[in-house]
Amino acid sequence: MTRLAFWLALFGSLFLGTTGGRAEETLPLRIGFQTGEVNVLLSHALKAGLFETNGLAVTLAQFPAGPAMLPALAAGEVDLAWMGEFPAVTGYANGLPIAILFMERIDATNVRLVVNPGAGIETPSDLRGKRVGVAIGSTSHYHLLRALAQAELKADDVRLVNLSPANMPPAYAAGQIDAAFVWEPNVGAMERQGAKPIASTRSLGMITGGVWVGRKPFVTGNPETVQRFLRAWDQAQTAYGRDPAAVRAAEAKRIGMDDPDFDRLVAGQNVAHPTFRQTLTADFLGAPGQEIDSRLMKHLQGIGAFLVAEKRIQALPADWTGLFDTRPIQTALSGASK
Repeated sequence: MTRLAFWLALFGSLFLGTTGGRAEETLPLRIGFQTGEVNVLLSHALKAGLFETNGLAVTLAQFPAGPAMLPALAAGEVDLAWMGEFPAVTGYANGLPIAILFMERIDATNVRLVVNPGAGIETPSDLRGKRVGVAIGSTSHYHLLRALAQAELKADDVRLVNLSPANMPPAYAAGQIDAAFVWEPNVGAMERQGAKPIASTRSLGMITGGVWVGRKPFVTGNPETVQRFLRAWDQAQTAYGRDPAAVRAAEAKRIGMDDPDFDRLVAGQNVAHPTFRQTLTADFLGAPGQEIDSRLMKHLQGIGAFLVAEKRIQALPADWTGLFDTRPIQTALSGASK
């Protein structure tokens, strides 16, 4: 390169760096994440740099479970959070200014009832008098009550053992429980110890999964940040559809499993990741203006009734409509169609 060409190139780069040719400003985003859950797409998005390429500087705040995120959301320390339906309903019912933006995944068999083959349990009807590990007040507990009701049993007919999900495999190994109702990766850990699955979300006719929740002041005050997040998430979903094994690698590494074992774990979950367009249908958050009649809303209202009965919340929300905010998804879809 000649001296003149060098200076021209340098001048050109400086010029582009100080005018409209400059890359868009990087925006900060604080994400809450559960270490004890499986989230393939989030791990991939982080590992592949999808947030960075969409102009986001993400700070990841790690929590052991969804309920632990609620104080951080209340304090404004987290902007978006990935959690289950139970903490989302709990937070909203307790007055937190949060809304579900979309359902990230729906799990058909991720939550399973597993039993010790030596305990003489073949079906949920055989649980009478048995020690069953559950996380009281969680989807684990909710699933068990549904299983018992279908077997014409009551909670008093079994011996509930309140355990965190991470403590269920050690309790099973030590012979302290005869059965457990919980999700991956802990349910799989018990199955590898010989536990036998006898019921799941699908067999009980239920739904469950993970949702993305946003603080309402952040979502309304930072629409561009939210749109960049949605673009990155859509890219992660597209990549997963194109090459599932490659996308799973980051999450397999995070939880310390080799690829074949992790593939079996995911297969056992029977997970579906709804597209943004599916988000706006009655099976998920509902079409604009029809959210209150959606399947997910009915499911969350059932959870609310359960939480009141278990004294986990004092009362149901007076207005459920504010629990969903699909406007960011609508904007994303509108932009994609142009």
